[in-house]
Amino acid sequence: MVENLLTRQYFNARAPQWSAQESKCTEEISRLLAHLNLSRCHSIIDLGCGNGVLFPFLAQLTNGEAQIFAIDFAEGMVRSAKQRNCRSVHLLCGCARYLPFKKNCIDLIIAFQVFPHIHGKQVALQECWRVLKPSGELAIVHRHGSQQINAMHEQIGGVVKNHRLPPATEMAQLLKCAGFEVTQVVDRSEEYLVCGKKDMEHESFPPKRDM
Repeated sequence: MVENLLTRQYFNARAPQWSAQESKCTEEISRLLAHLNLSRCHSIIDLGCGNGVLFPFLAQLTNGEAQIFAIDFAEGMVRSAKQRNCRSVHLLCGCARYLPFKKNCIDLIIAFQVFPHIHGKQVALQECWRVLKPSGELAIVHRHGSQQINAMHEQIGGVVKNHRLPPATEMAQLLKCAGFEVTQVVDRSEEYLVCGKKDMEHESFPPKRDM
C-alpha cells in the first residue's frame, strides 16, 4: 500500500533524530508502564519499537529474565534501536499485520506510541490476539490522550496528518471485536491506555485481511 510506504519513508527519514525526542520522557514512561504487570512476563513484543526507548524499562521491570522481541516496519528505526546494545532484545523489521510468531506464544504485547501509524488496525489487533497466550495481554499506550495526539498530527501535517488515534472507548470496542476482554481504559491529556486480555471464547475467531 502507498500509505504504508510513505509512512515508512517518513519514519526512516526521522530515525537519526528520534532518540533526542524520546530521551526526555523517562518519568512519563515509568508512570505508564507501572499500570502493567511485567514481573511475570516471560515473552514480550515491543510493537513499533522505534529507536528502542522501552528496552531499558522492560529489562528492568522483568529483571532481565524476559525474552523481548522488538518489531518496527521502518528499517531506519531498527538500525537506531540496535545501537542500544540490549542483548536481551531480539530485533525484527516487520509489520504489525503479519507478526512472525506462532499462535499462543507471547505473554504481553506493548504498542507504545505507534497505533495511529498502523494501517489496517483491526487486522493488527487480530494478529496480536493470535500470537498471545491464553489470557495474554495487549497494552496500547501513549504519553498523551487521543485528542492531543490527533491534534499534534494535524499540526505536523504531511504524511501523518490523518494518522488518528481512536478515543479509548472506540479502541476498546475494536479490541472486543478482535476477541479481547478489555481490562483498562484511560484517555486523558497526559496518558492513554487501553488494555485487553485474550479471551479464549474467541479461539476460532477468523482472521480478516483488510488490505
